[in-house]
Amino acid sequence: MKFSKIAAGIALATISMGSIAGGPLYVHEKTMQPYKWDTSKGTIPVWTDGGQLIKDKDGNDVESFTVLEKGSTFNVDITLPDGTVLEKNVPLDRDYTFLTIAQANAVTADAVAQWSNVETSTLSMAIAGTIESKTGISDVNASNVDQIYSAENGYGFWVNYDTDGAILENYFGIPRDQVLGIAFPEIANEETGEILEATALMNGWYIDINDTEGKMVQGVFTHEFGHAMNMSHSQANGHFTYVAKPWFPLHDGVAGCTGTTTYTNRGQAPTDSIETMYPFINVRGVEGLEQGTVNVRDDIVNISDLYPTADYKSKYGTIKGKLYTKDGVEYSGMNMVARNLDNPLYDVITQQSGNMTQGLVGPDGSFTISGLTPGGRYALYMDPIIAGGYPTTPTSIISENEYWNENEGTSPALDQACDMTEIIVSGGETKEVEMYFNGYHSGIQYTPLISAFVVDHSKNGKKALGTTLTGIPFIYDSVQNSFETVVTPEGFAPLKATNAAMNKTATKAAVLADMDGNGIAQGAIWDLRSNQLTELEDPSNNTCALGSQTSVSSHAIWDMDDTGHIVVGNSRKPTAGGNECAPGEASQSYGVPTIWDTKTGKATLLTDGLEFIPSRWGNGYEVLINGERTEAWVRADKVSGNGKTITGSGNNNNSQLAWVDGKLRDLFKDFGALNASVISQDGERIAFGSQRGFGRRAFGQGVKVWHAGTDEITELGGLRWCDDVPFVNFGMNMCASPFNLTHEDIAANSGLPLMMVMDANDDLSLITGRTLIGGMPAGSTIYLEGIGWMTGEEFFAKQGVIEAKNLMTNGIFGVSANGSEMMAGLVGASTPITIEIDANKAFVCQGGVNQELSFPKQVIEAVKGGAEFGRCEHLDDRY
Repeated sequence: MKFSKIAAGIALATISMGSIAGGPLYVHEKTMQPYKWDTSKGTIPVWTDGGQLIKDKDGNDVESFTVLEKGSTFNVDITLPDGTVLEKNVPLDRDYTFLTIAQANAVTADAVAQWSNVETSTLSMAIAGTIESKTGISDVNASNVDQIYSAENGYGFWVNYDTDGAILENYFGIPRDQVLGIAFPEIANEETGEILEATALMNGWYIDINDTEGKMVQGVFTHEFGHAMNMSHSQANGHFTYVAKPWFPLHDGVAGCTGTTTYTNRGQAPTDSIETMYPFINVRGVEGLEQGTVNVRDDIVNISDLYPTADYKSKYGTIKGKLYTKDGVEYSGMNMVARNLDNPLYDVITQQSGNMTQGLVGPDGSFTISGLTPGGRYALYMDPIIAGGYPTTPTSIISENEYWNENEGTSPALDQACDMTEIIVSGGETKEVEMYFNGYHSGIQYTPLISAFVVDHSKNGKKALGTTLTGIPFIYDSVQNSFETVVTPEGFAPLKATNAAMNKTATKAAVLADMDGNGIAQGAIWDLRSNQLTELEDPSNNTCALGSQTSVSSHAIWDMDDTGHIVVGNSRKPTAGGNECAPGEASQSYGVPTIWDTKTGKATLLTDGLEFIPSRWGNGYEVLINGERTEAWVRADKVSGNGKTITGSGNNNNSQLAWVDGKLRDLFKDFGALNASVISQDGERIAFGSQRGFGRRAFGQGVKVWHAGTDEITELGGLRWCDDVPFVNFGMNMCASPFNLTHEDIAANSGLPLMMVMDANDDLSLITGRTLIGGMPAGSTIYLEGIGWMTGEEFFAKQGVIEAKNLMTNGIFGVSANGSEMMAGLVGASTPITIEIDANKAFVCQGGVNQELSFPKQVIEAVKGGAEFGRCEHLDDRY
């Protein structure tokens, strides 16, 4: 039976350069065992391809693996196999052979031997002949490759040489400059899981011009042939060379622990310690040569696990274990590493938790690490996979990296990350272990919702509205910890943009939906109980629109009051005048702040203090504010819980405006309000970050609160330079040596670090925000009345929320009315992640004793009374 699923899967993994911890590439579902060759049949025959015929200097035809194409120029002199010297910077007058098929076959033979010569494996391969001898095809190329990949050609391993990369581009649809090779088991007996036929495609076009003997591409051949034997990628040492950077250090153990080495640059780890099956390779250097050898235990053990000799298990030791969350749920996808403390780079073995079930049977934290040297002292720890493309989905560290120890537990206070028990086994012995992520069951709970992008959190803290990675809308119930994906009865997926809003009780949501199918979405009220949509009025009659990354819409929806009776956002008006845009001119329009009454659906334009005038640049309009200053655009984006007060932003660094009972106040002009604002439930107070001036003249003024009724300002201050936020100037941290500036030194000239407020509870006794450095997100912040501002790192570290250590939010945006439930995000994450924060209970330290209190009210009062914020054992912690 054809292995079509494997052909597609490995091509994708190769394109994405995905990383997979050691183990099988594919599992036979019927037996839940890896697909394998039957090595009792003897040596697996290898059939090799021919190549294009290119004339040498004497006019003889030469079968070629790599061809230098006519018209190409090179910046070095090149000596060809036939002795011809091609001068640098001279366009080639014809095609020339760079590597011959004979040379490619020599590389193939060496790669085959590397796997065949592993002493503890029964695998044996050898070149038996040519593909031409079996099929009549002298050169597999883009015109005939379907006769190889769509046909059963017979038992063995078929190595195809893609001389010009045309098979990659025309058959697989992959640019030839992105993939070095593709290999996979192709045909198997589906009753038994025996591999009968495998193929490899080696890219002859992607060869370095200095690799005149094919030595640097050796690692690609050995690596791809490992895939053909059903080996997956692994991550043991390769990331120290290919990924580690000064700003992204990696470690051969748990960071910060005695004996752990930190890697920050290529060249720190010896190149011969890179495992062959690591998913990256440098074919322009010595790494490509070194990865061609099977000398690291990780590779040796993984091929031996698939094809073990009779005495393999009895000669070496084994660790058999399971990885659990702090709640006792098995956790798949984590790279588990056993590293010999006396030979850490060469005697290291990795396996991914759950790699023998690959997600087919639900959460599976099991792992088996074989091939341990008898008497060796091994440290076992978790190390997350860095790249993607895999049969078992890699997962993140949901707490902190830690070693296994014999007193393994979940308490961060009792089970320290550096606590390590050496694992020593004899030949044939199996050490069984259980390993748990650390985390407290009391106090603040910090739970990642993977592949979930939450756009709003109801003020009662019970439900959240968002979209999955594929754009499907969902409602998350934080009481039941459940997701419900939703589409209206008419088939509309209501969320057509990244902004949507819910009322306090999560019974209504304001969304965008294209209900008439004309390609232009408009605002609608989504009744979450009946699952019905009701359109909101569009002053342009759905004729004016603006395109974004997620939709084309005539409205922008931003916020909803507690009752769900008022929605704020923008509608659009045509620049040509009138109410409707002419056909084909939907984008020739401008946004106007708008209020919608959800009972009637009627729209009211919020234009007090705003005048829309022809722009000084281009053909559009700009906004004159109170007759004093202009903005390119203005929007309404927040409404108080009672619907009384609305705030909005202008284009100039999101300068802040406010409408109280419909009357405009320019908060930017009067108080320097920038970036965003939050409003108390009664609409009487508005908090915002403030700044005087811009660019190098910017002077941060911290967070202020404007009292609408009295026109008074309360200063809430902000974070401190150096203590909380580094002051970076021309790439140098001015807080560090040799400058050693203090907060007071910096604040005298630059003011406080700039902060953008994000959300707050009803009375503004808790405000969340984000530090901005150069206008970019640089970390989360939180304000507690009577305590002041803290960074997210300080807040969660003092509370002992170890789950935040490796997955620290850089913005808390969804705060419940009382401040005890929150949602948070992670800007820049490769996969959408929302973090649910249950802060109903938190800790203070009173006289050296932990007290768990209601958060935030009781915690605030206790600190005002002299208690310290945080758990006693974590008061000095910082993440």
